[in-house]
Amino acid sequence: MKNTFLISFLVFICHLTANSQAVYIDSNIGNDINPGTKDAPVYSIHKAMEIIRNRDNSIYIMKINPGIYVLESHVSVTSEKEMTNKRIIIEASVLPDDSLWTPEKMPIIVNCSKKGDIPKEDFSYVISFLINENHVTIRGIKFPGYFYPNARYFPIARLNKTNTDLSVEQCMFVGDKDASHIQVGIIAHGNEINVDHCVFYNAKNTVVFWQDAQDSVKKGNRLTNSIIYGAFQSAVWTAWPDKDFKFENNIVSNCNHVWVKNYFNTTKYSINNCVIVNNQYYKGVANNGVIPGEFEINEKNVIKEGKILLRLMEDIDKPFPIDYLHIIPGSLGYDMGAGLFKNRKQ
Repeated sequence: MKNTFLISFLVFICHLTANSQAVYIDSNIGNDINPGTKDAPVYSIHKAMEIIRNRDNSIYIMKINPGIYVLESHVSVTSEKEMTNKRIIIEASVLPDDSLWTPEKMPIIVNCSKKGDIPKEDFSYVISFLINENHVTIRGIKFPGYFYPNARYFPIARLNKTNTDLSVEQCMFVGDKDASHIQVGIIAHGNEINVDHCVFYNAKNTVVFWQDAQDSVKKGNRLTNSIIYGAFQSAVWTAWPDKDFKFENNIVSNCNHVWVKNYFNTTKYSINNCVIVNNQYYKGVANNGVIPGEFEINEKNVIKEGKILLRLMEDIDKPFPIDYLHIIPGSLGYDMGAGLFKNRKQ
């Protein structure tokens, strides 16, 4: 029996490696007994992560086909493999810059796990992707809010201060204050957190660059080329001191605070080439809560007057417009190219 199982397992791994350097997931036609190739995808993200984690293959990439993916517990993003000169990539199989992309093809992660799924923390919260590895990219995925009340939902979180190099690109975080809450779109300790070409719509906080990397000043963190609309606490939160933080080419509108930092953080930050309009407060200070405050920010080419116009659904019986939740052509901020598209669709 053991030999039969071993042979079957080795055949499974050889088939996967021979046919693909990625594991494919499909919530419509996938099955977790499949090898995870493009033609025979697995069904669940957990199964795909199990394959990536296993040291007996060379698979580091997860391709998620269009569909809705329901998580009943968090996905621990890690690997038993050697990560030198490698990175784990979790991405949509059709990305926003692909010619066949439409908003409907963006895979959607829905979390229905229970509060407190992650142990050893001082409040109840829910995470979809818990990053426990260096060199991770998450790309092209849509995260709606968490539908149960009274929980802090973090779609992407990195809680280990020793981890580094997390890139979140071309993702969409869509919440609602009263119905589908996102406490923080991305929350992470440490260095090299790169958030680029994302859309945050009605999340409480978009990105919290949290604690330092083992009692040192953080470095390599950035938030760029993104649209941040309707954050009802902060558009960006920098908790611990930074060495070279970059905030560039972003559009921030209709938020409560544009920038929050912890009271002990004395870093002098910069804002470059941004549109920041129609927000209630510019700066906030965190100390047992967030209140409006004052601290110095260097500004270069920052527009502070005007109105941001986003493309919304006009007719529920029609497909999503290709530029859904993006700047309407010809209006303020359009020429910046912020949003999901690195090569803008016309």
